[in-house]
Amino acid sequence: SGAPLNPRGRTGLRGRGLLGKWGANHAADPIVTRFDPASGQLQVVAIQRKDTGAWALPGGMVDPGEAVSATVRREFEEEAGNFEGSPETQAQFRALVDALFGGGKVVYRGYVDDPRNTDNAWMETTAFHFHCGPELAPMLPLRAGDDAAHVTWLRVDAGEPRYVNLYASHREWVDSVAAALG
Repeated sequence: SGAPLNPRGRTGLRGRGLLGKWGANHAADPIVTRFDPASGQLQVVAIQRKDTGAWALPGGMVDPGEAVSATVRREFEEEAGNFEGSPETQAQFRALVDALFGGGKVVYRGYVDDPRNTDNAWMETTAFHFHCGPELAPMLPLRAGDDAAHVTWLRVDAGEPRYVNLYASHREWVDSVAAALG
């Protein structure tokens, strides 16, 4: 039929499904971590998706012509930094995000086992890790926006149900970050 074929094989669903285009649909996922200032336990910023109710990383689709590094920052600001109103609060948040997103490390790049994948359209992502140091971590405010119903610092802990059930491959990536942070 001329339609692209999922490189991982058949899913049983034909066409584009819920994805925006045929073939690879590119996304970017920021993994933002900190050590809880009170307990010292590793935490990750997670959002509750409005569309499915699942907890996930605050990522999203790469816009045409947009650099993936710009997408991770844009998505983080849209989904975790909804500070309407005070220009001072918005400016403080952006300054903190500038400091946070000044560095970062690619944790994963490639195909994603996503529930929206079909035989002819699939997700591919680049996941970046950004760690909040002890100065920045307690100052970084979070407020849900855009596609997020809620946003929180989520414990990276197998006893935390929201963490155990993170969307798609998100837990696997955060687990690799946790292992690297030791």
